[in-house]
Amino acid sequence: MKIIDGIYQLLTPFPQFTIEDARMLRKQLQEHPRVTKGLPYVLPYLIKDGGDTVLVDCGWNTDSAYSALEQGMGEHGSHPSEINKLVITHVHPDHYGMAGRLKQISSCELVLHEKDAEVITARYFAPKGLMDDMAAFMESNGVPPMDSPNMSRGSMGMIGMVAAVPPDTEVKGGETFKVGDFDFEIIWTPGHSPGHICLYEPNRKILLTGDHILPTITPNVSINTQNHGNPLGAYIRSLRLLIDLDVDVVLPAHEFEISDLKKRINEIEVHHEERLEEMLNCVDDGGSNGWDVAGRVKWATGSLADFEPHMQRAAVGETLAHLEYLWERGQLAKVMRGKHLSWMKV
Repeated sequence: MKIIDGIYQLLTPFPQFTIEDARMLRKQLQEHPRVTKGLPYVLPYLIKDGGDTVLVDCGWNTDSAYSALEQGMGEHGSHPSEINKLVITHVHPDHYGMAGRLKQISSCELVLHEKDAEVITARYFAPKGLMDDMAAFMESNGVPPMDSPNMSRGSMGMIGMVAAVPPDTEVKGGETFKVGDFDFEIIWTPGHSPGHICLYEPNRKILLTGDHILPTITPNVSINTQNHGNPLGAYIRSLRLLIDLDVDVVLPAHEFEISDLKKRINEIEVHHEERLEEMLNCVDDGGSNGWDVAGRVKWATGSLADFEPHMQRAAVGETLAHLEYLWERGQLAKVMRGKHLSWMKV
């Protein structure tokens, strides 16, 4: 789909969907916006101008996703072999998965933020240590020992759908690059991942947001062994970096386009304030661990006990991110009880 001359929205399906299903679901979702219970597709963006061919994000490394990408680029007179720069908003499999395949086909320059580049080896090339660390991390946050190993291995089945490759260029945020007559600024927007980036084109008033800003859902912002500190605080602060940008069209990596940046950011901030209040109310007066709180919180997609292991891990991580932010605001205290971390109301 053409956004403007030179910028085109493509679509690659998630592994469990066909391209036809993904296109149908996209049409339905845009016509009838709703809270999504699953992500059927990724929206890469082809930027083609002045002899340059740049792709922003790509999708999973599956044959169906590659075929969809090849077909989508073909509709705009291009081919994956012509890509000279591949910009990845963050290193999660649905955005980065096809990077190695595309680099083999095109010898393109792969661009990634330095914070996400740091986790590639542990996440994709040598995950055994990561699984061990994750099991210990989950147990320390109250996950029952019988569940902890399954949760630590929760996303390992996805590795086969990622063609991992190190970046050629690591960015920090603040850099600019040209694509023909387009001028893009890289904005570091941590939270969903440590190195998430957005791309801003001020002359056309276009903002590509990856997973940072989505139209009806919010990205998972988690504390885990690769995302430390206060990621929810970083996420909210990085939203504020964008709110005053002069933007007419917001192009996310899922769902559909957004026309009012300020309104959507305000909605997301209200959502997190409500979520923080709910998390606080789920902490017992005598203190609770992360697993206990996650089990009490209402999730849009069901209950914690019914989730697949990788979704349980995401739920616990998101709970911890909210609890950490409440600690930063002085509303909770942290107490170690043996090997377990508990949170207590102040």
